[in-house]
Amino acid sequence: MAKLDKSDIKSMIKKSRVLFKGEELPKIHGYEGEVEKLVIREKGEIWTDKDGKEWKQVGVHNKVRTDTIFDKLRKELRTAQNCPREVCTADTTKHLDKRMVRLKGMCFDCVQEHEAKLKEEGKYDDYEKVTMLKNERSFLQEAKLRMAESREYLTKNPEFLNEDGSQETWDLPNKKKLIKDLDTDLEELEKRLETIDEELAPFKDVKF
Repeated sequence: MAKLDKSDIKSMIKKSRVLFKGEELPKIHGYEGEVEKLVIREKGEIWTDKDGKEWKQVGVHNKVRTDTIFDKLRKELRTAQNCPREVCTADTTKHLDKRMVRLKGMCFDCVQEHEAKLKEEGKYDDYEKVTMLKNERSFLQEAKLRMAESREYLTKNPEFLNEDGSQETWDLPNKKKLIKDLDTDLEELEKRLETIDEELAPFKDVKF
């Protein structure tokens, strides 16, 4: 039980005397403490309360929290950039939406609607060709980067750290052949990338 101080004891004695006399204790309405001043705000008005939270008046008696920087960033990350809808319904927690937003910039449902429209307009075959070429180009560019890294690694003698902390250098016996094979593959890859760019050129200004 909490310890009572003198003021609490005096208050209890005073209340007890009132009750013994058959009288009622005075009723206390509301609460003690700081009371905010009533402010009538216009629709659309934005203000910050005493706790630092920002609000916007949307009606006579209604207000909503405004978006913080993190709220805006979260929405931006979840929103599909190429979504044709007024209100984007993309949900990147879903596998298909997440994949389509990354590839097409719109959710799975919007991709289906978009492709159906292209079929009606007779543009789907060109759209499919451009999509496949761009996907291949992206894959080859990534492969080119990894092959270049492998070539640089082979050019230098690979070094390994042993369990005892000592460092060991390996001189690969077939290093020259491996580098030559990589150079050949890189050359073929470059030719294919050039061909892809040539095939995509006619569609440079075409919007799908």
